[in-house]
Amino acid sequence: MIAWRALPEDGGRTLRVAGVSFAITALLGLWLAYQRAGVSPFGVPVFRHLLLFQDYYAIAPFLGILLAALLAPVRALGVALALWCARHVRTVALLTTLALAAGTHAIYHAHPLSMDEYAMVFQSAIFAQGKLAGQLPPALLEWLVPSWMYQFLRVNADSGAVVAGYWPGFSLLLAPFSALGVPWLLNPLIGGATVLVMHRLALELFDNADCAGYAVLLTLASPAITINALSYYSMPAHLLANAVFMLLVLRPTPMRALLAGLVGSLALVLHNPVPHLLFALPWIVWLAWRPDRARVLGALIAGYLPLCLLVGWGWPRFLENLGNGAALAALVSPAEMSGVLTRRLSGLVDWLSKKGPGTAQLATLWKLWLWAVPALVTVAALGAWRLRGERGPWLAMTSSAVLTYAGYFLIPFDQGHGWGARYFHSAWLVLPLLAIGAMQQSIEAAAGKPQAASGEQQAALPGYLAGCALLSLAVLTTFRAFQVEQFMARHLAQLPAAANGSARVLIIEPRGGYFAWDLAQNDPFLRNEVIRLTSRGAQLDRAMMAARFPQYELLASDRRGSVWGVAGR
Repeated sequence: MIAWRALPEDGGRTLRVAGVSFAITALLGLWLAYQRAGVSPFGVPVFRHLLLFQDYYAIAPFLGILLAALLAPVRALGVALALWCARHVRTVALLTTLALAAGTHAIYHAHPLSMDEYAMVFQSAIFAQGKLAGQLPPALLEWLVPSWMYQFLRVNADSGAVVAGYWPGFSLLLAPFSALGVPWLLNPLIGGATVLVMHRLALELFDNADCAGYAVLLTLASPAITINALSYYSMPAHLLANAVFMLLVLRPTPMRALLAGLVGSLALVLHNPVPHLLFALPWIVWLAWRPDRARVLGALIAGYLPLCLLVGWGWPRFLENLGNGAALAALVSPAEMSGVLTRRLSGLVDWLSKKGPGTAQLATLWKLWLWAVPALVTVAALGAWRLRGERGPWLAMTSSAVLTYAGYFLIPFDQGHGWGARYFHSAWLVLPLLAIGAMQQSIEAAAGKPQAASGEQQAALPGYLAGCALLSLAVLTTFRAFQVEQFMARHLAQLPAAANGSARVLIIEPRGGYFAWDLAQNDPFLRNEVIRLTSRGAQLDRAMMAARFPQYELLASDRRGSVWGVAGR
């Protein structure tokens, strides 16, 4: 009757995994409860807000899943779903893409939430017109691109030319979708492709179809993967690019290395080079130790060079020539990277002592934990321990994950907005693969056994983790989707509105809400029907409207800002 009475010979390991995962989650809940005491939800930076006032509420369903997955029927259903994924991976990828595409509207409101997302979409709309820079009226620049936005957009105050401050790889990928009016579709397609690539990676590593099914299920059931695939962030593209890069270098030949370099060069310029640089470095070191290193590394470098020279060197030069505006700290040329790293290393201890971004990077572990399938991180750690003596791909893979996490201690700011551990997302693929490494023998042994009526086959650690994944897909992902939709709806509700008339200009009061200034988003050629401006004060706003838009009258005004347009019902 009780689930653990039916556990097979590795039942003790399963119970230990469940117990450790439950204890860590419960302690995390207590720590978050302590951190929340006396804190105003909208009086803290957004990274801390999301941790304390979204992630905190995921503790209860997370704990419930860890317990419910011990039940034999849940384990049986989880294993059945993993095996179904193994045999119908293309169907899974298609259904995933369709569900994510629908979710971009129903959950994410097809809206770039953060300035990071907006900058990518903004630049893609420029590329969609066959141009490198947008064009805004110089007289309106202080309302359209206030100085704080120079972190994300670069402008020439004289000409009104404007571009995104990030490297443009992801915007180039978005450009065809923006041209078709469907920029929301790219990340769902990337999400579906990620399912296929994770399946292939598991086949390459384990040469077992059932193991590949578990990789698909653990990926699909982790909210970090699905929710980010609803957004406009470049992190899903980083994850997919790194997964394809790893797939190509697992069995290196000069041709595969050349292709890996091409994929890696795109990853380097998606928005900044750090995510791929940290992930790829251990693999490059591994290739350098091989007997055929000269041919393979030569081909790899040849693959990296064209796009890196064209974009990695050319884009910063283009921004320098644009004119005014402050460059984003992450936008540095390869030649400048060593100096940046040296300066950041020198300040590392100071950041940690101030409980600033270094401490936030420690908190990233909790976000990683709570946005993955329950118990996945525990089993991945078990896999890393079990495979600690392995050399070659396993060492490179584990090193990629560790280096990606550790490297962001050198970044002097937290991740701000974003779902899950955004700074680790580019290496997230390592988690399910290490977890399967811990369970491979059990998965392969179960494949040779007849189905047991008692559910014994499903009671092993793979069955438990598959049960957690099943419940995570059904419960935790749904819960996270509800949280994100509520956050997006509340954010959009901060736009000023008028009861009557046709709005044409919204002037947003930046202090009128929580990150309300992020709502000041426009087309790069100001072709949008309703223009959104950032208020510079009521007096200046009225004078600007009288001079630039005399045909419009004030329709409404409140703490959120003012609405100008054509009166009427």
